[in-house]
Amino acid sequence: MIRAILVTHGTLGKSLYEAAESVLGPQEGASVLSNSGLSLEQIQSKVRELLTNEPTLIMVDLCGGSPFMACCSLGKIQGDTAIVSGVNLPMLLSYFTKREKLSLAELSRTVENDAVRGIQTRQPA
Repeated sequence: MIRAILVTHGTLGKSLYEAAESVLGPQEGASVLSNSGLSLEQIQSKVRELLTNEPTLIMVDLCGGSPFMACCSLGKIQGDTAIVSGVNLPMLLSYFTKREKLSLAELSRTVENDAVRGIQTRQPA
């Protein structure tokens, strides 16, 4: 199974995780880390502690934000790890439902596409 680490601003990651569990039921294999009160180095240290030798998808909320910068600056990451930004509920649901069917590379592309497909605009005719 491909593991996940959600690294977000404030309580966003925890809220998304709880929302995903309300849809799918209890989930395992994912960790949530908030950047609140942490420096880039502290975020990196906590992410390193969460990494294992298992393939891991790191999902961050904002491209260019401190979680993204910290994760991209980890240097050589142990094992197979991919980072995707823009985590939202469709992305997280896609991860939980497809993580055992796809490779890490396929999963990272799929969750990105599913996150974008979850954004739609409806305007009155």
